[in-house]
Amino acid sequence: MSLASRSWSPSPRICIQVILGITISGVGLTAVLLTLYGYAALNPASRRYLDRVSFRLLTYALIAHLCFGIAFAIGTLIPYPGRGCALLSFLGNLTFVFSAGMFFSIAINLPLVLAFNVNGRRMEKYYIIGNLSCAIISNVATYASGNFGWDDVNETCWYHSKDPTVMLHWLIGSQTVWILFASIAEVIAFMVIIGYIVAYRLIPENIPATYSSTASPRPGLTIFRLRNIILRIGLYPLVSCIVNTSITVVQFYLFQNHKEHVETSQPNWKLNFTVLSIYAGRPLIYGLLAATDPSFVRALRALRHPELETQWQDRTPPLEMSTIICLSQDEISITEQDKEATPGSSMQAQIKRDETCTVSIRGTNSEMGKMRSLVDRDGTRASIDLVAHI
Repeated sequence: MSLASRSWSPSPRICIQVILGITISGVGLTAVLLTLYGYAALNPASRRYLDRVSFRLLTYALIAHLCFGIAFAIGTLIPYPGRGCALLSFLGNLTFVFSAGMFFSIAINLPLVLAFNVNGRRMEKYYIIGNLSCAIISNVATYASGNFGWDDVNETCWYHSKDPTVMLHWLIGSQTVWILFASIAEVIAFMVIIGYIVAYRLIPENIPATYSSTASPRPGLTIFRLRNIILRIGLYPLVSCIVNTSITVVQFYLFQNHKEHVETSQPNWKLNFTVLSIYAGRPLIYGLLAATDPSFVRALRALRHPELETQWQDRTPPLEMSTIICLSQDEISITEQDKEATPGSSMQAQIKRDETCTVSIRGTNSEMGKMRSLVDRDGTRASIDLVAHI
């Protein structure tokens, strides 16, 4: 989309500077993160923290965001129609849909591995091929049919068609249906994990099954005790729902504006600025979430203090479930004693857990990642796939 539109009420130069500032910040942050990811992945001290299916999917999503941000930044500087306008619209929409698909894959991979014992490493290639195929097929068809280009009504690089109904069909088929489906699926996956956490209690294998019977089975206590983990799991679905739903609503309103050929400037510039700000802020928002990823944070800690790696590996490790959460023993074993803990002791325990969190789990099968046990209330154990598969 272009910002140089005569329908804009404020100074177009100011609006362009704001949008470019947001876009460049997101692109810069994403580029720095990818550089650090690559360095950490090549360093032996930190490599094992990043050897995760979900973390690689996150990396692919950030690469897509980097390409999207570059294309979007260039597109904001093009005030007139042309082949470049159509190409930038195509590239921007392609990378946008692909990145949404990657976050969708991260969300569904966790319940598939944890609850259904699916091999995450084998599914990784299907995540990539499936999302890439959907993004390419839907957007290549739109580009080849000439439906990407200059929108005369909104005066932006967007979807191009003289028939508003045809434009709506291409918008839904090449973007809306995919991003809404991804958002809904992320929320469903989040609810499955929450139900799984409430229904089961993850405890180390070296703790007898009879010990787990003393743990409080109340779902409310489980949710309260794991509130930080639940919040962390829900961050990506929450952001996806807010961003993708907002884009869809505003775009449909813009489409209605296109259909009715409304020429009033006051609502036009506000809606354009809103949707462009959401597009521009997407790489920045997800970049901030990726910068706080626990696996990445632990990799940076390993790079900073490589001499402590041996000490941490000798300690009893936690149960790490995905690139966005890490369950320590205190968090996965909920006892009545936890309820009597003071705030100060809880804070000290949290700090200690953060310092010792690692992905190395002794006694695991390196190929299948079989480890730990799930103990139901009746003491039945069930094996699950974790670590490298999630």
